[in-house]
Amino acid sequence: MFVVDTYTPTRVVFGPGRLNDLATMELPGKKALLCVMGDGLMEKLGIQGRVLELLKKNGVETVIYDKIIVNPVQTDVMNAAELAKKEGCDFVIGLGGGGSVDTAKAVAIMMRNPGILWDYASTGTGSRKPVKEAAPVVTISTTSGTGTETDPYCVITNEATQEKLDFAVDPIYPVLSFIDPELMLTLPRSLTLYQGFDALFHVSECYISNENSNRLLDVYSREAVEVISKWLPVVAQDGNNLEARTWMAYAADILGGYTQAIVNTTSHHIIAQTIGGMFPGVTHGLSLLFIAEAYYKKVKALRPQLLDDLGEFMGIKADPADPGQGFVTALTELMERTGVRHLPMSEYGIKPEDFRRIVDLTVDNTGIEWEKYTLTKDDIMDILKESYC
Repeated sequence: MFVVDTYTPTRVVFGPGRLNDLATMELPGKKALLCVMGDGLMEKLGIQGRVLELLKKNGVETVIYDKIIVNPVQTDVMNAAELAKKEGCDFVIGLGGGGSVDTAKAVAIMMRNPGILWDYASTGTGSRKPVKEAAPVVTISTTSGTGTETDPYCVITNEATQEKLDFAVDPIYPVLSFIDPELMLTLPRSLTLYQGFDALFHVSECYISNENSNRLLDVYSREAVEVISKWLPVVAQDGNNLEARTWMAYAADILGGYTQAIVNTTSHHIIAQTIGGMFPGVTHGLSLLFIAEAYYKKVKALRPQLLDDLGEFMGIKADPADPGQGFVTALTELMERTGVRHLPMSEYGIKPEDFRRIVDLTVDNTGIEWEKYTLTKDDIMDILKESYC
């Protein structure tokens, strides 16, 4: 038998051209802190100016925080929260990809709670204090990958400890999420792929973690895996294909968020987050791709039926002689087809002598004891060694 247990309070405004609704839709305040990346891309593309104009039409004042980096850090969260409180902001907007949205969510926590963000981290060196409230969050997506637009997570790095941890609390569910695929047409091919695979791993890992328990998650996951495996190669070849961008945004930003709102991902994500915490220049999707093939080869025997299900969702029939290989085959074929199968860790400053710290932080600090299958430190070391090039 199965159950259904879900909670998704975010109002989603989805579809080409829907950003225009920002000018007329009721917003959760009158003065917003707008969080954007520090590379100036949103301004160069004209998206930031357009958002500011739409907010002005809606009677909303705006204060900008534009120092966010690829792997967002606690320092920026605290600086942005201080700015928001100083300027009297009553809600926060994340404009861009996962980094800006996750920062906005963390800022929302610190706008309503004392101390520093790490007081509220529930793993690692965090103080594990409860988060009972947060300022309202609105998201405006320009990427298709993290699912943070519709889930209760943000992922932030503590620069001092190199921990990259999840903060998962209901108060940071976005109140409103604007997902307009037209804003994604200028996304570079590399980021399109990294984030597209991030979305694929989100829904695949959640499917594995769920073990067919919550029926609704299985429905979300299957739909998302089928959509991503079909449309990611299309959008990688033609980034201006609005239909492909629309399907990818639907799978990643809606279905991906909905699955993560129900159940955790697996240690694949924890290992990759550890890499991102230690090497801030490595985007999250890239760190996932580094280890993906070796990871699923290692775990396929632990949940073979679930991995074969995922393979069949991607068009690969299960092989009774090699249980669990279906997903490995489908995944490597997709990686090969899109040119991301053999990405060199070495080009990003990662060295074999870093592996021990990656393993130790993953297991001893963040922890993977909650996982349905438990990898040993030796297993993770094997995955890193096999992945290295």
